[in-house]
This record gives sequence, C-alpha cells and structure tokens, in this order.
Amino acid sequence: MNLACIRKNKRGFTLMEVLVSTSIFVLVTLASLSIFSATLKASQETTALTRIQQETQFIMEVLAKKIRTSRVDYDYYKTNPIDNTTGDNDLVLVDLQTDKYVFSLDKVNKKITVDVNDTGAKPIPTTSVDIDDLKFYINPTSNPFRLDEPPPSQPYVTVVMTVSSKKGRQTASLTVQQTIPQRSGLVE
Repeated sequence: MNLACIRKNKRGFTLMEVLVSTSIFVLVTLASLSIFSATLKASQETTALTRIQQETQFIMEVLAKKIRTSRVDYDYYKTNPIDNTTGDNDLVLVDLQTDKYVFSLDKVNKKITVDVNDTGAKPIPTTSVDIDDLKFYINPTSNPFRLDEPPPSQPYVTVVMTVSSKKGRQTASLTVQQTIPQRSGLVE
C-alpha cells in the first residue's frame, strides 16, 4: 500500500506546463541570440572602420609630407586649368630637388598612384582599402610667389578622399578631408 501511495504522489509535468516552459526558454534564447548578433555586427563594423582609418591616415600622411615639402607645379596647371568647383583628379608637385611628383587615382585598381619624373606610376601601398574617389582642391589657382613681393596668402591643398573596405562580412566606407599648407615657395 505504501508503494501505491508513493506512485500517486509522483506526478509528472502536464503538457501545458511543458509547452509554457519551452516557450519561455525559446523566447529567452532568441532574445539572447539577437543581442549577440547585433553585438557581433557592431564589432565587425568597428573593426572595418578602424582598418579604414589606419590606412587613410597612412595615405594622408604620405600626401601631407610631400605637399608640405614641395610646391604645386603651377606650370602644369597652365595647360590643365585648376577647377576648384569639382576638384582635380591629379596633384602635381615639384620638390626642392626639382623632382616632379604626380599623384592620381588609379580607378581600375582603386589605389592612389605616384609618378616621379615620368618613370611610371606606382601605387601608394595599402593592404585592405579601396580608394573610391580622390579630389584635390588647390588654392590659390595661380602661382602666388613672386620675386618682388611676398605671397598674399599661404598656398594650400585640400584633399578629399572616399575610402571603402570590404573584408569578409566587414564592410565600411569613409570620406575624409584634410587641408594641407604648402611650406615650400621657391620660385624657378
């Protein structure tokens, strides 16, 4: 008799209890997965933006160093007039050793190239970014340096660059702008 009494008291869960507990478990699991998915996506976007920022900073440092230590070749722009409303695709500089540097965008490979003294364009090395657009705004548009008077303003170049990166599921795009003063004003 004791055995029958024990069996009556050992009841299992009802179907309703099992369905309710399973539903609660599924809802909590789905909420956790959606939070995890959103966190993972944000982490991937942050990683892609960090990569773009590092590569863009490197490119801008290369351009800024050359712009600061060189001068704009205004003779080149006499035959190819400067258009500061839409920006130029090429930047032509002459350094103190009279070496001519032509910076431009290789639209096929999506890299910035530099051609030194017409020896052939070589890309500025980047590992994981594409340069989608590159514009140079040169101010003033004509040579401000004269032998008889100082320039009315310091020449500068504004670089506007759109950079993107796509590596696996990590994609990002960024447009940066930097204005760089020209420090060399030697007159030929």
